[in-house]
Amino acid sequence: MLATAIALPTCLGVLAVDITAELTMTDADLGLVVSGFWAVTALAAPVAGRWIDRAGWPIGARLGSVVVAACLAACALFVDSWPALLLVVAVSGIGYGLCSPTSNLLVMALVPPARHASMLGMKQTAPPLLMAAAGATLPGLAHLLDWRATMAIVGALPMAVLLLIGIRSYRPGSNGVPRDRPAPAARRAERRALAPLVIASGLGTFSVATITGFAVLTLVSAGLSPVVAAGVVSGGSLLAVLIRVAGGRYLDARPAADVKPLLVMMLLASVTLTLVAAGVVGLDAADGAGVFWRVMVVVGVVLALVAAWTWPALLLITVVRSVSAPGSASGTIQLGSGLGSAVGPSVFGVLSDAGGRGWAWAAMAVATVAAMALVRFARSLAEG
Repeated sequence: MLATAIALPTCLGVLAVDITAELTMTDADLGLVVSGFWAVTALAAPVAGRWIDRAGWPIGARLGSVVVAACLAACALFVDSWPALLLVVAVSGIGYGLCSPTSNLLVMALVPPARHASMLGMKQTAPPLLMAAAGATLPGLAHLLDWRATMAIVGALPMAVLLLIGIRSYRPGSNGVPRDRPAPAARRAERRALAPLVIASGLGTFSVATITGFAVLTLVSAGLSPVVAAGVVSGGSLLAVLIRVAGGRYLDARPAADVKPLLVMMLLASVTLTLVAAGVVGLDAADGAGVFWRVMVVVGVVLALVAAWTWPALLLITVVRSVSAPGSASGTIQLGSGLGSAVGPSVFGVLSDAGGRGWAWAAMAVATVAAMALVRFARSLAEG
């Protein structure tokens, strides 16, 4: 379900070379399109999360899948300019805003508490797993057909989700919301501790959205072919899948409020994003020459895929396990991550056009460091 919800921006990132060439888009244009998706997601997710807590996960899953399927079909059939692409991608953000809290509530409703972290970690492997599969298959498919036909084929994903939901039995009232609601004072304490985490999620997901939209283009500018660049992204995404699963299993044995693993992964993300920035700046200074700088970019992108795709999953697991209303809380976190993802690609595109991609990658690293400070602050609020 979660992979289906992010199918359109994933296709946009993997097929960026073909799409930007046909629609004559700059980096700033591409950043604005990706930002549109996350901006709509940020607005839709908090409302959807509260609604799904009451209505149950099947309704959210069905509606989200229909929205994504319609947007993929619109891209394949009607999009002929980058403003049209912006409109369709933005509408698909409603699908993600529905599916993200829905998927968290589904886990809390159907999985035993002792395995919540493991299953949430496995669920959060969906975006990098989709990125890995897309990077390995879609560029070649687009070469044989074109990017429009490729997006039409990807439309099979939401249709499969609808089919699976249709055969899954569901008992009304089993939506995962605890029977005993906490006292108002306890709910206010939850919201106070959640506020800095929402901001941290927004700052940190600058890097996630940047990698989704610009990793392939960065690798191509470093001298790799589009197919090889997509393969590198695919390999890094597969490694991120393994780390997310391992992280979930590890957290099952830790207290729900433990943030140390999260902080370690965020530190790694900031370091690896800095590595990409240094490699890109080095290549620019050497006019594209230098194996050392090229290797730095490739290694940095692979490791950034692991860390930057993993730490938001650890943050989400920590939040969902420790609150009374998982759908609402995960929707609220999505407000921060959606806004951060919306602003991030646009900022990246503007910085890239103005001063080069290296400085844009460095800005993503700084945002991740700021997010670390906010996570520490949220922890101190919870303990106080």
